[in-house]
Amino acid sequence: MVPKLTLLFLLGAVCAARADLDLTPTIQTVTQEQTPVSHVAFHDGAKAILYDPPHGWLCEGSHDFASLSVAGYSQAHAFIASASKLRVPALDDKAEALIIQKPALLGLPKGSKGIVITAFILNPLVIDSHNTLEIQMTYSFFGQKCSRSLLLCDRNGAEVSFVLDCLAPDFAKLAPLFRRSLYSIENL
Repeated sequence: MVPKLTLLFLLGAVCAARADLDLTPTIQTVTQEQTPVSHVAFHDGAKAILYDPPHGWLCEGSHDFASLSVAGYSQAHAFIASASKLRVPALDDKAEALIIQKPALLGLPKGSKGIVITAFILNPLVIDSHNTLEIQMTYSFFGQKCSRSLLLCDRNGAEVSFVLDCLAPDFAKLAPLFRRSLYSIENL
């Protein structure tokens, strides 16, 4: 029989060894066809998750949150965030009704007004076999018309969200750049 103290120690070690997504960006260089290529790397335990932000966008962050600043667009920003469970319980057609009932799930800045959901797209892209849900919206914040794209990724019951927030006139240019960068994610 295993002593209780040993059993508690083993149980604690197993819980501590559980890997979770760390969004602190580091630079990882890999060799592709004999050419060194640098990527932003996040980590899930020992596994590196590689990402290529759009050219000229600066990535910084901490454990639960990576922020991307957009060169030349002082009021535009993007971020990647993780949560232990989904804000939207299922990424399916029932999620739209939940979002409409609880607009706080959109994570808009406090004081946002005139929120209009302009697109609700189930699986606009699949990231490493994980389902996604994209919600695009416009809103007014301190008199400025803004646009936001919120892409939720179901990572086996946990959530990773990819958000682009900018002035409405800049959205048509910045949204495709951010979306294209999400195709570069490996090992999520």
